Amino acid sequence: MKYETILSRLWNYPLIDFAGDKRTHCLPEAIVGVKIHDDLTVDPSLMKGNKSILDFRHFLDRAYQPRIKGSIPDKEQGVQLKLNQWASVPTLGQSMKINKDNQKHQVKKPKLVILSRSGSRALVNKDCLVKMAEDMGFRVEVSRPKRTTELAKMYGLLNKSEVMVGVHGAALTHFLFLKPGSVLIQVIPLGTDSPAETCFGKPARELGLKYIGYKISPRESSLYNEYDKDDPVLTNPKGVIRKGWQYAKEIYLDRQNVSLDMRRFHKRLLQAYDYSFKKINRQISYNQTTDLFKLC
Repeated sequence: MKYETILSRLWNYPLIDFAGDKRTHCLPEAIVGVKIHDDLTVDPSLMKGNKSILDFRHFLDRAYQPRIKGSIPDKEQGVQLKLNQWASVPTLGQSMKINKDNQKHQVKKPKLVILSRSGSRALVNKDCLVKMAEDMGFRVEVSRPKRTTELAKMYGLLNKSEVMVGVHGAALTHFLFLKPGSVLIQVIPLGTDSPAETCFGKPARELGLKYIGYKISPRESSLYNEYDKDDPVLTNPKGVIRKGWQYAKEIYLDRQNVSLDMRRFHKRLLQAYDYSFKKINRQISYNQTTDLFKLC
């Protein structure tokens, strides 16, 4: 039932959970399984009306926005609105000061969400990243999504964020909740270049996100302390992968953590900050973003 909000909008009848429903159902037609165009991709040429991944993103908006808006009772929203209006009206004593501070109050700080993993591919120095991002000017929130985390909660968080950072893994699928024009920074561990691009890089760009792929150096990998500096695991991941995916998976996906080189990562994060700050403060147009991301 984790996906009930989405699934219930795909047809006009109550959902059937066969794990608890032991009845026999007689249906005139059934489609078993799903069709896939590619990883997290909708191919417009295969869709009626040339629908794309952007149409799916709008579908998510229609599914989850009522849930988010309904989280605060209407009466409470009305009271809060009045309080905000009252707070915006200056008293006589404030009238001289408000013009001086007005521009300062109008400046918006971009929000950064860091997806935190436990187990493999964990970001070991996450706290250092949080401090660096806050010092840069971001509003930072660390999210630790679990299998049981309600998707509406993740939608509400990411739909109001400008940048998301995470190490390659299934949790990055939440990028679908980012608004087009937002920034996705994927930290790419050793040996994961190909799945990182196929699963998240290409789909993110098709969604209209500004994508930054940060490939870590061997020194940023926990494997650097396990293998000789000239070992193919560190120097030639492609050759290791050719020995078999299961063999490579146990090394690169199951036994590797990441410790970011903050000086090196700073350049990418600053790139995302500059773009996001200018965008939310209306100092940059959508068509001016190409040069900012031409090195990504």
